[in-house]
Amino acid sequence: MPTKKSFAVVVALAAGLAVGTALFASTPPAKSKVTTLLQMPLADAFTPGREVLMDVVQIAPDSSLERHWHPGEEFHYYMEGSVEIQLDGEPSIQGRPGGVGHVPFKHWHRAVAGKHGAKILVFRVHTKGEPWRYTEKDSTRNR
Repeated sequence: MPTKKSFAVVVALAAGLAVGTALFASTPPAKSKVTTLLQMPLADAFTPGREVLMDVVQIAPDSSLERHWHPGEEFHYYMEGSVEIQLDGEPSIQGRPGGVGHVPFKHWHRAVAGKHGAKILVFRVHTKGEPWRYTEKDSTRNR
């Protein structure tokens, strides 16, 4: 009798492990999120055709944003976690809480978050009427 019970326990544990693994494998990875806090035009007498965008960008743990550029100057305040801002042709920015960073106008870059993800306050002086970013899929766009 103990052999049948032991076998039944092993089969039940194996089945539970298989179901748990299947559920975990089918769970989509956490996604990054951009929340716009402010979008406001600047005075034409001051700087024509420009607006301010202020966003909170949350990047999932151990993930990255696709390579892109913005039609504006971008300034960062790193709130939580860690992130590497990889700038084409320049040293990367290592973003840590309390630090700041800058991505130049129309400069290709991507953000790679560490194991705890990252939360960044992004302030951008942006060209009015343009999308907030351009990715490599949009590479036919004349910069």
